[in-house]
Amino acid sequence: MTDVIAQLAEQYASRFRETHGPIRRVGREMEFPLVEADGTAGDIRRLWPHVMCEGHFTPKYDDPETRSLLVALNGDECVYEAEVGLGTVEVLVGPCDDLFELEALATRALARLVRAAQAEQMRVLGFGIQPRTRRSPLLMTPKRRYGALLQAIGKPWLHFCTTAADQLHVDITRAELVPMLNWMNFVSAALIALTANSSVYAGRAGQFSSGREGLLGTIGEHRNGMTPRAFGSLEAFLAFICAHPCYVLKGSDGTLTQYNRPFAEYLATHGADLDAYLWHEHYTWNSARARVEHSTIEIRPACQQPPAEHMAASALSLGFAEAMPEIAAYVASALPNDAWSAMLHYRRGVVRDGMKMREPHDGFLRTMVQLAESGLRRRGRGEEIFLAPVWRRLEKHSAPADEARLIFEQRGMNALLDELQLR
Repeated sequence: MTDVIAQLAEQYASRFRETHGPIRRVGREMEFPLVEADGTAGDIRRLWPHVMCEGHFTPKYDDPETRSLLVALNGDECVYEAEVGLGTVEVLVGPCDDLFELEALATRALARLVRAAQAEQMRVLGFGIQPRTRRSPLLMTPKRRYGALLQAIGKPWLHFCTTAADQLHVDITRAELVPMLNWMNFVSAALIALTANSSVYAGRAGQFSSGREGLLGTIGEHRNGMTPRAFGSLEAFLAFICAHPCYVLKGSDGTLTQYNRPFAEYLATHGADLDAYLWHEHYTWNSARARVEHSTIEIRPACQQPPAEHMAASALSLGFAEAMPEIAAYVASALPNDAWSAMLHYRRGVVRDGMKMREPHDGFLRTMVQLAESGLRRRGRGEEIFLAPVWRRLEKHSAPADEARLIFEQRGMNALLDELQLR
């Protein structure tokens, strides 16, 4: 397998740019719970006619022949897409030169989405999970591949029906592949501590501050969340991904076949098949993923943010990416002994307890935010202003998850929905 993995790594790396422009560009995948007035999950299919009336969009169907399931609307400035759950709306914007451009596109896209939801007496929430509705096959968008994945994975797949992330894509080069994969996975604990926002789910206060990360952690060992170690080479990373079971194989004609064996077994028979690997890799969900389609690092672990602070996770993620060398130097000084194990322990704690988890080093979170701010300042665009909510959270020692739980426990579900609703 060594030669096959080496060939695969060469093909994979060739899909990433050798240099990027004078400034790293960014894109954003925003997911939002869509709910009825009482907080139960809504149905994205009711929004499509309203969104299409507000601009020129090209519809995308899961079944182009019969055109019975509309799954996305592609526009000039954004894409609206049905996620795994019918009660989740995904909005894609970018690539953009900076966070201000990203904010402008997101603001226009969300205003259109909110108007469509209001026309159906539904709400769009700035939250990381469905607050009232439990996972269920009935909640799953009936895409063919989702049905195949449910058969292959079982009930843990259904957690994707309820969760809502705020993911940032950042330009990277070929030479940055391995260090960015390592460090953006490593800093996921800090990102979760400061952006957790999914503490109320299934109609009650949950055991996790980041219910999104806590529940998705059941999908398979090391398949979601922080990788178990740093990787010394791209070959070592690809071998790690190939050791995971490949749930479903996709044929050249689009057929889906349950496999559920390590992807390495497929490679042993078929050789270095990059397209098959990319299909398999898409169904691994580590906190940072390299994406060949855009030559980016996708930073995944943040929950969707509260309505008035919706740029906070994007700013922190971009700041971390820009500050990677400084973060590496700080970690070497502050955590000289087995930093990866220390961070895995800290990450498990922040998923459960948020900022109440004891930091791995005194002042760790404050230093990480300072480094992120310095990284943004070096870009010279004034984007550090978007970290203001993160600094307030740090000063209060309280993340959005803590605020949401408090509102729910003191004032009930209706008050929480009012607080979370995008307007």
